[in-house]
Amino acid sequence: MERKLETQKSHSERVNYVLQYINSHLGDEMSITVLAEISNYSSFHFHRIMRAYLGESIGSYIIRVRMDAGATLLQHTDLEIVEIAYKLGYNSPSSFNKAFKKHFQVSPSDLRKNERVGLHHFCHINKNVIMKNVSLKPQIKNIKDKKVAYSVAIGKYGDENTKLAWQRIVTFAEKNKLFGFGTECIGISLDDPNITDAEKCRYEACIVCKKDIKAEGEIGVKTIEGGKYAIFKHKGAYETLINTYNYICGEWLPNSQYELRELPCFEIYHNSPEDTKPEKLKTDVYVPLK
Repeated sequence: MERKLETQKSHSERVNYVLQYINSHLGDEMSITVLAEISNYSSFHFHRIMRAYLGESIGSYIIRVRMDAGATLLQHTDLEIVEIAYKLGYNSPSSFNKAFKKHFQVSPSDLRKNERVGLHHFCHINKNVIMKNVSLKPQIKNIKDKKVAYSVAIGKYGDENTKLAWQRIVTFAEKNKLFGFGTECIGISLDDPNITDAEKCRYEACIVCKKDIKAEGEIGVKTIEGGKYAIFKHKGAYETLINTYNYICGEWLPNSQYELRELPCFEIYHNSPEDTKPEKLKTDVYVPLK
């Protein structure tokens, strides 16, 4: 039984490492052979293992993550389409355009013109909800790196997979005595649900570590990069966070003097839904700035 558990831990660690590598190297060539070597699986087994974990082939996953990143860059940066194509590992703008249109049924240039016909699940900004739930003027602050232990969930934000990810990381934190005064619980939503299908959204449940810790099974360890962030205070149910993000990206950012860094936003939770009413939940949304 003990040997079986160790095998499961090793498997989870290797899958986590591959996913982190992909997320950090979207502009690099990523052959299946190289990724299999990174995971320490044979190419034959690697395909099957990753498909079982992701619910899609590793090739489809890489294309989808690149396309989602491309849509985000088109909507929230001034980078030229050719720059975005090369940044995401395409050897020509035409190959990027073709892949993008196949994925979203809309061209990169049309998306940039705000023609979101292909992004069928785009959510319009609800200004009444925003005014009630978010501080419209963020605090701009430089923060230090944060070393975190994390557990990954794939699926609709807030569903059972998200809850299981938090159960795993809390169990790990209790076992390793990571909780203490001021312990930070962080959520990282790696995908924009306005762009990515809900069941494929990636989320990381994180706890900041103030001591050295090693990855273990489904629990990974990484560093959230510090630097300049805009910090928005959100009050209310987690389901309404989408309105806050829509406001930040659709209203605040275009009218500010700031540009985004190529890092995901993250959330720090100041209370728990276990003992707090949804309307009383307090969340800080950290937006990385150049």
